[in-house]
Amino acid sequence: MTNEELLKIYLKDPVFIENEYVSKEEVENFDWNDKRKIPIVESLKIIVRESAKDTGERTTVRLINQYLDNSL
Repeated sequence: MTNEELLKIYLKDPVFIENEYVSKEEVENFDWNDKRKIPIVESLKIIVRESAKDTGERTTVRLINQYLDNSL
């Protein structure tokens, strides 16, 4: 399973759709390289990418925090 496929599985969760982070149509056509930079989606991308690398949880959390500090 690719990182993009795994990300789509997470994005199909009703929480993301009900809270209007993404629509059902957007999820189906979602591209890993999407340029919109939605913070919750970018955080999920970090989780997926770092899990594939077998990165530790603390490092993953630090990377998410760095991303959020720089983007918000």
